Parts: sequence; C-alpha cells; structure tokens
Amino acid sequence: MVWRERVRVGIESRDLPKILAGRRLGIVTNQTGVSPAMEHLLEVAGRLGRVEVVFTPEHGLWGHAAAGELLAGGLDSGYGARVYSLYGEVLEPPVEEVRRLDLVVYDIQDLGLRWYTYATTLYYTVAACSRAGTPLLVLDRPSPLTGAATEGPVLDPSLRSFTGIASVPARYGLTPGELALYYSRVEGLGGEVLVARLGGWRREMWFDETGLPWVPPSPNIPNLETALVYAGACLVEATNLSEGRGTASPFLQIGAPWIRARELAEALNGLGLPGVLFRPVKFVPWASKYRGVEVSGVYVHVTDRTSFRPFTTFVRVLKTVRELYGDRFSLLTEEDEERVEYLKDYLRWSARASRYAMDYLAGSVSVRECVEGLREVGEAEEEWRRQREAYVERARRVLLYEGGLSP
Repeated sequence: MVWRERVRVGIESRDLPKILAGRRLGIVTNQTGVSPAMEHLLEVAGRLGRVEVVFTPEHGLWGHAAAGELLAGGLDSGYGARVYSLYGEVLEPPVEEVRRLDLVVYDIQDLGLRWYTYATTLYYTVAACSRAGTPLLVLDRPSPLTGAATEGPVLDPSLRSFTGIASVPARYGLTPGELALYYSRVEGLGGEVLVARLGGWRREMWFDETGLPWVPPSPNIPNLETALVYAGACLVEATNLSEGRGTASPFLQIGAPWIRARELAEALNGLGLPGVLFRPVKFVPWASKYRGVEVSGVYVHVTDRTSFRPFTTFVRVLKTVRELYGDRFSLLTEEDEERVEYLKDYLRWSARASRYAMDYLAGSVSVRECVEGLREVGEAEEEWRRQREAYVERARRVLLYEGGLSP
C-alpha cells in the first residue's frame, strides 16, 4: 500500500509536553500505546510528568494474556508505577485512585467494534473520571476498518454486558477519541474529555493507508485482514464452532469435526455474498474449542474489502451451518460458561436478560433469530439500517475528522 504522508497519532502531539509537564498521571494503555518510533507511552509520560498508576485492559499491559483470562492488580509495570487490571475483579478505575490524579491519559488502539472489550474499558474510564472530577486525555488513533462504515444492530440496552456497553452498532466507525466524546456527550457520562487529534487522517482510510506500523492489539488479531473478518467472525464465538483460536489463522477459518468442508464451502459460495469466497479447509486447534481434534470447515478469503460486509456475511454463514448441520450445531448458553472461558464477557458481566451468549455479543436477539431461521436476514438488515441512521445522527455531534459516517 502506498501513502503520500504518514498519519500522525495522538502520542505525537506537539502539545503533549505542555499538557503532561509536572502532573500526577494515571495511564490507561497496553502494548499498542507506542509512537511510530516504538517508544511506549509510559516512557514518554515518565519523562514529562509523574506516572502514579497504570490501568490495563483485557490481555494485560503487554497483550500476552489469553481471551477471557482474568488478571490480578497490584503488579509492577516495569516503569516504577503500580498496575491495576481493569479485566478481573475490578472493571472500572477506582474513583478514589482517579481523584488523586491531575490527569488520566488513555492510549489504546482498538478496532472500532463494540464487542472488542477495549471499548468497554474506555466507557468505564470516562465514567470514573467524570465522577472523580479528573480530566481525561485520549491520545487518538485511527479506526482501522475505516471511520466511514457502520454495520450490525445498535445495542439493545437490556443486553448490556462487557462486550457491549453503549448504544452503538457492532461496527461503529469512531476513533477512540470520538468514542470517548460519544460516551461523555451522547451517553451522558459527562466529565472533561480532551482529545489529542490525529493528523492527516480521513474517515475513508484503512489502517494500511495510514503509513503506521500495525501492533497486534490482542493475541488473535495479528493483522488488518484478521481484524476485518473478525468484525463478523466474532459471532462464531457464541456457537459450538471453532473460530480458529489455537491456529495460525484465528477467525479466518472456522469449523467443527462434524462439518463436511467441501459441502459447506459450496453452499456458502452459492450465496454470492459480496467481496468474499470460501475455501474448504481442515485444521487442528492447539487451544480453545476442539483442542487437539481435527476440524473441517472453511477458510475466508476477502476478495474486495470495500464491498465485503463481515457482520451480515457471518450471520448468513451461521444460518447456513444450522441449515446443513442443525442436529450438531448449537448456540452457547450459560451452561457452557465454565467450559468456554471468554463467555464470562457475555454472561457473567451482564444483566442476565438472556441465557444466550449470541444475544449479548450481537447486542440484539434479532441476530439469533436470523441464525435459527425465525426471521429473514433481509428484514433484520433493514431494521439494523434504520437503527444505524439514528445512531449516525447522534454521532455527528462528536465527529472530529474529514469525511462522512455512513449508516
């Protein structure tokens, strides 16, 4: 990919030295909080201010922990500051800790997807800073899958969980800075939210058009292609299919021991879904579902990322799997929670309005209804589009960059 000029991220802001100088700082970050020269925010902030405490999201400070693995607090950051995990017994920065600070600085690269738990950690960070009366500074980063497109249903508030905390679509199209402003101004959390803006970024840009290095934001998102497919393939997590965890191609391949690979690939390719083809595949996961068992399924090949719609694609994929293998295919429920570690995101940290993990992950019962054949996908898509139109109108209040956000 060729770019004319590299996008500048928030950590490169010329105002940062003046803003951080001499202040007592709380840092919310992980392995992605680096400059393009690979200098970590903790090094930058440590030079300019006094880092009192570090708050970390799922996967920990260095992105090493597996999905769903609960982390302890009170650890050493390696930079002389205490570390609080916000993915364990504590989900929100303790207000008493935040109140002692002059400023909280947030710098995490996310994917622009509601179920990616960094978005929820940001929500809780905005809430804690608001209650403590401490300003929050977000060092902005691009929305990797562009900031122009949205997909999927807007969250039903009755299905709030750690994989869906606010009334945004599954793919919401905002940068972290814009999302923090949305939480503050639209969701009503309040507080003082400051954004160190991107330089040279436009909403239609994909991450590989920014000139920035890709730092994997979590263990199973090694590259941009995976991130794009994950925008739909994450739905597979709520089923008894393998989503490819424990292989070199997580989310790019899915399957189960009882699937007939060629049959499924032919059925999916016969749907004529835009921008994607499916190839028969076999794999043996070394972790997660079907560990050590040969799995048959399909590999996802994106042929045109502009026309590819990952969310709707995987609703139709799962519907097709149910139609072909209905006696073996199932949706995971609360009974599977102890067996599948990451289900605590959907179920344990939820209001328990549903027993199905799919409902929390999708943010709407309509997705499960489509998969189960109780509702037409086209009808549901039209409902989701109307929901997104209303969302886009709300989001216009917080858009910071050139270009439009489409429903």
